[in-house]
Amino acid sequence: MTQSMNIKPKQRGLLVIQQLVAYLCFPLLYFLVVLWMKYIQKYRIRDMKQIRRRFKNIKAQNPNGLLICPNHLTYIDSLLLVWAFSSLGSYLLTFKTVCWNLPNARNVQESLLYRVICYLGKCILIDEDPEKAKQTMSKAAYLLDHGHYVMIFPEGRRSTSGRVDTENHIYGVGKLHTDSHLKQVLCVYMRGEQQQTASKMPDRGDTFNIKMQLQTIDTNQQGRRAMRTAANTIINTLSHMEADYFAADKADAGQ
Repeated sequence: MTQSMNIKPKQRGLLVIQQLVAYLCFPLLYFLVVLWMKYIQKYRIRDMKQIRRRFKNIKAQNPNGLLICPNHLTYIDSLLLVWAFSSLGSYLLTFKTVCWNLPNARNVQESLLYRVICYLGKCILIDEDPEKAKQTMSKAAYLLDHGHYVMIFPEGRRSTSGRVDTENHIYGVGKLHTDSHLKQVLCVYMRGEQQQTASKMPDRGDTFNIKMQLQTIDTNQQGRRAMRTAANTIINTLSHMEADYFAADKADAGQ
């Protein structure tokens, strides 16, 4: 029995309600967030049209749900990626592709405003209590099983070094993948051109480069071995994407 089968009817109903409320509030929330990022913070996404075309093709290839695994450098990585992936109109037509996120409850539990924003932004909070964390991962697996897109940072926290942490990543992302029964994972590498190390916020006026790679994970292993294989494949893919980013950046600087 997979994790998603452990979801109780009440929990399923609450997820349906959250999805509906989020859909109704999404136009205003999307508008306000993009307004803040684009015109107040002066952020820019390099080659956004190409990114959105690529994501549209990825959606066509993955209509039955998708696990999205980005690197993690700032508190607003998920917001930047939601903005980069699709327009408001496209999201409203395929609202399941607006990613569910799994932030740490500790970062938002002291603020009612943050909790409301997380709820409207399709977040399921991960508690530090192991049993509650397991319930959250069960909900995420259920959503993937039912055609939703879920975003999780496989490093588990912001990288303090500013590089993908290949040593201390979480294996829960591997279990989430195996429980979802999906073959592909979307690995995403994003970095601001001014970003040197991890920070709460990107520098004002920064421009972000985003690369995406669909990674097929097909293993005959079972249980913990399959979980570790999936997690290691994801984190190594991100590490290779990072190496390619810096190699290209170095080559451009040498021209």
